[in-house]
Amino acid sequence: MTALSRRSFLAAFPAAAFASEAAVAWHQRVRRVGQVNFSEKDVAEADVEAWADFWADARVDAVQINVTGIIAFYPSDVPFHRRSRWLAGRDFFGECVRAAKKRGLRVIGRLSPDLQWEDALDAHPEWFVRGRDGRPVPPFSRTPGLYQTCTFSSYFTEQIPAILRELNARYDVDAFYANGWPNWNLPECWCDVCRRLPPRGTPEFRDRFMDRVIEIWTLYDRIAREKSPDNLFFGNLGGGFRTAVDLYRLAPHCLWFNADNQGRTSPAPVWGAAQQGRVAWSVMKGRTITNVTGSWSTGSPLWRNAAKSPAEAEIWMAQTAASGMAIWYHWLGAQTGLGEDRRWQEHGRRFLQWHARHNAHFLNRRPIANIAVLLPQRTQTFYQNPGEGDAGEHIQGWYAALLEGRHAFAFVHEDDLSQETLAPFDLLILPNAAWLSDAQCRRIAEFAAHGGSVIADFETSLYDERGAERGQFGLAPLFGIRRTGGRTGSRGFYNSFYARIEQPGHELLRGFANTRWLAGAEWRVPMRTDGPPILTVVPPYPAYPTETVFTETPRTEDAAVAVREQGGSRCVYFAGDAGRTFWRCFHPDPLRLMLNAVDWALRGRRPVRVEGEGLLELFAWETEAGFAVHLLNYNNPNAHRGVYLRHSPVGAQRVRMELPQERRIRRVTALRAGRPLPFTQRGRVVEFTVPAVTDYEVAALE
Repeated sequence: MTALSRRSFLAAFPAAAFASEAAVAWHQRVRRVGQVNFSEKDVAEADVEAWADFWADARVDAVQINVTGIIAFYPSDVPFHRRSRWLAGRDFFGECVRAAKKRGLRVIGRLSPDLQWEDALDAHPEWFVRGRDGRPVPPFSRTPGLYQTCTFSSYFTEQIPAILRELNARYDVDAFYANGWPNWNLPECWCDVCRRLPPRGTPEFRDRFMDRVIEIWTLYDRIAREKSPDNLFFGNLGGGFRTAVDLYRLAPHCLWFNADNQGRTSPAPVWGAAQQGRVAWSVMKGRTITNVTGSWSTGSPLWRNAAKSPAEAEIWMAQTAASGMAIWYHWLGAQTGLGEDRRWQEHGRRFLQWHARHNAHFLNRRPIANIAVLLPQRTQTFYQNPGEGDAGEHIQGWYAALLEGRHAFAFVHEDDLSQETLAPFDLLILPNAAWLSDAQCRRIAEFAAHGGSVIADFETSLYDERGAERGQFGLAPLFGIRRTGGRTGSRGFYNSFYARIEQPGHELLRGFANTRWLAGAEWRVPMRTDGPPILTVVPPYPAYPTETVFTETPRTEDAAVAVREQGGSRCVYFAGDAGRTFWRCFHPDPLRLMLNAVDWALRGRRPVRVEGEGLLELFAWETEAGFAVHLLNYNNPNAHRGVYLRHSPVGAQRVRMELPQERRIRRVTALRAGRPLPFTQRGRVVEFTVPAVTDYEVAALE
């Protein structure tokens, strides 16, 4: 970038711009949270002192304690706030609060505003989600006597506030948290209010839903502050990059982003927590972010009271810390103390204690990266993916490719494309950002006009922000392309399209030898380029019977990729769904093309370069103590499905880091190994070698 380069932007952002520790709210310094999610019966069996001792020993800053709108863990006087059957006059919540405070721990009260008992049906029929037949709708668990509450009902604006004010009056609570809310994937509701709303699943409904979320969020936050100006409310914002809650709209009202993203729950890659951190940081920008690590056996089949593999829990906590979030460690049930299965305790305590010893290195000021990946929330929420799979596969493919290439990168939200936001980055990647407004397209073009490079694929900018299809790509002038037809893909037992090499000497084709064509992609948008194409399309043709496996069309004028260079900007457009195709097949051809495009667009520039064997994800931060390079080891047979059964160590990793400004480094320490690392420094460039990475290593530069 020329007008405001990444380096000049960071240099213009002095440390003095950050508030002093004394001026920072307590929740801004939280780095570890503990939670035992009590069951109703735990009131009779839990050892409160043992519970508090464990969390104090684990060095957490705060604990979350059940209050809930389903079961009252204290003698509530709010009508229809059902007390635990085992309470028997005991103030269980009060005992937990006092025990936590005695040990210097902050207290977060947990609510569940999404469910209510049938006791309230006659008195408050308006509280409940209704089916087309007018009957109340039970939760997915089909728990007898429970029904779902409607976000648009007075349950949220009258009943929950009554509970919050009662708690404020009785207890020394520092924050309130709503479990299970907000959740955009609401059940279909036919109550009197919802009948008048736009249809579920439409942009218009999401607008109304977000209006309501912000109304309730700010109401609860205002009630929390009635206790103290430092108190707050926050909700459940898990879901990774697939969350449909409009994070950009909510972020200005949100002081704490908690991702209830407890672990892998289906065949999924291991990096789900790190990905969540990138999403959260893109909208929170340094405000409090936590990610829940479920120590129980997340996944399928389900065992909610059995501990998961220690290696899986550790890599999830490691990703949480590496990506700039605070660790939230969670267990369900406190029968006979802290549960029948206590295996979760020791490895959790060990990791949290290690994390606490190095606290200053996890107080991050800003990420160090020169690649931004767009978070296209509208596309993720409303776009109809071709063929099988979902819209998330496009981001997953680019994410996996950047991990393979060992690039430092960050997410930016589609509604946050100001010059200030994009200034630190040299490259913006648009992973099939199909739904883009005219204003967003202009901002992307302005980024390129100031020297930034852009890479996009497939239907990026082919639709406006409401899903109306454009005649041409909104970013067509940027890439020098024109669309010549609708999206197309292979059907039946056919080859997907191939990409014929037309300019073998181009840098995008580096590393391809002994072939005249490459595996292309599964789907594409037919297009032509302003200049001679580097790769052209060989259309799909039969894959069986063998006698028919040949093409009648060995060459076309359709381009498979377009490149354009203007001033300092280099732009690449892939006609095919490059990211999604790589994610579905892991073929080396689309991967090499994607990584070659990144290297060409950046002219090889990297603020952090890590060389060595294995699949690693890296993060680099400026911290309160200096700088930190985090290396997450994904070189594991269970990296893409299941859980880690054990760690698979990798060997030496050579690190070259260019500091964003002149700083003299005094020492480099491998925090997990607990050993100093020899290093060299020439100007802003620091080089050192991490001898090995078992699961996770942090190189702290002071």
